[in-house]
Amino acid sequence: MVPIRCRRFKFRAMEALNAAFVGDDGKTVVIDSIPSSTVQLTPLKPEIDYSTARKRPQIGAALAAAFSAFLLGTTLGWSSPVQPQLQQIAGANETTLKMMWNIRLDDDQMSWVGSLLNIGALFGALCGGFLMDTFGRRFILMTMTSPYIIGWLMISLAIDSSMLYVGRIIVGFSGGVCSAIAPCYIGEISTPTMRGIVGFFFSVNLASGLLVTSLMGLWMDWRWISVICTIEPIVFLIGLIFIPESPYYLIKKGRQDDACGALCWLRGSSYNIKSELYQIECRVQEDDKEAYQLSDLYQPWLLKPILIGVVLMTLQQFSGLNALSFNAAEIFRVADFTFNRLICVVIINAVQVLSVVFSSTVLVKTFNRRLLFITSEGLACLSMLCMGLFFFNLDTSNAQMMAHFKWVPLTSMIVFFAAIGLGLGALPWLISSEILPPRFRGPGSSIIAFTNFAMSFAVTKTFVDMQRVMTHAGVFWFYAGVSFIGILFGLFLLPETKDRTSNQIQAAFKTNGT
Repeated sequence: MVPIRCRRFKFRAMEALNAAFVGDDGKTVVIDSIPSSTVQLTPLKPEIDYSTARKRPQIGAALAAAFSAFLLGTTLGWSSPVQPQLQQIAGANETTLKMMWNIRLDDDQMSWVGSLLNIGALFGALCGGFLMDTFGRRFILMTMTSPYIIGWLMISLAIDSSMLYVGRIIVGFSGGVCSAIAPCYIGEISTPTMRGIVGFFFSVNLASGLLVTSLMGLWMDWRWISVICTIEPIVFLIGLIFIPESPYYLIKKGRQDDACGALCWLRGSSYNIKSELYQIECRVQEDDKEAYQLSDLYQPWLLKPILIGVVLMTLQQFSGLNALSFNAAEIFRVADFTFNRLICVVIINAVQVLSVVFSSTVLVKTFNRRLLFITSEGLACLSMLCMGLFFFNLDTSNAQMMAHFKWVPLTSMIVFFAAIGLGLGALPWLISSEILPPRFRGPGSSIIAFTNFAMSFAVTKTFVDMQRVMTHAGVFWFYAGVSFIGILFGLFLLPETKDRTSNQIQAAFKTNGT
């Protein structure tokens, strides 16, 4: 009998793994009856029964890693509720000390406070892939709590705009690193049947962070909001202590015993981990034999997944996601909305959380990724068309007539953020983590996350300038046009990844590329 050897793991054919072998003619070969030297044998990767794997440990590990998205959500959502406080007109009787403590920013300074986060994040995204492949997914996520705390302390104690700028860049760097690593970690520790559900945890936490920050903005001073944001990374660190490292990373580093323990923790004692360990081990061997080179970027099996991820992130941001999140309160002010605009921000963030939860618990199990993406882009397109139409008539029509349509901005924003929750917010991250080849997952995640934050910076920093050049209506119609392009992309170019293993997805890219 011919033994199969995978580094430190040894399995015997037809025994431990029940592996089958086929000859060149495609027929099954009985190994005991035919000498191995007389026929070329090709091992088939064993089918893995994921039904016996426990779900609760996977959910716990995914939630712990996805809490990094909650930190990012509070960071992204911070600027909208604190903007009215930071742009208040200084009182005539304020002392110099009080004026230093009560910072006042103009429109340009406020736009930098909102957008500089993305500068730090895009540099963090570039570093994230290298760091996680060198030091491990879990370890780097844990170390990112330190710059988070430092950055938020600078913001909490800021006495001028420069301290706010530096603090936002630092917390943005941590957010960028975590956003490149957390989706990758979640994808590696989850089974194919659970990947769709836990993949939405990142988006759920991101939306929850936005909601919590907007709620605090209703009644708290911006400094106390910043203090609470300083404490949140400690909770993140505690959660990471109790979860294992990615089994793929551990095997890649030759730590098979640790990988075995990690899989036992993630899958439960009733699950037979041998087949999955063997599959991961062979995948690592393949990756080591074919270490990626710069020239690989021109190969379809790598170029296509990266381009798809880059396009998804570009569509997400230029649909207006972060531009509307950062400037929601200001948009309601320009629309002359009579209701409390901070409450409106809370409403749209709550809608986003509810839609993400509904999508991750119901829709993602029933519908495929492409349909959810196309539907969410369609709703985003419709809502931005309505917003543009409202502002166009507000600028050109009788103000008294438009008073009867003041419900349009809030309704359109609710529909837009519901669309974000249904798929446009989470799916670009989820699909990108699914389609990247394992051996290029680190650099690939960095490239895609870099694209997201670069596009976010461009959208948020130019939002005010675009309004001056294109008018308010023109900006929203521009976002509607990008969403329509997203619909076409989903219909004709976006691959389906639901319930497919990493090997199946990569095989499809290689087949289509030949």
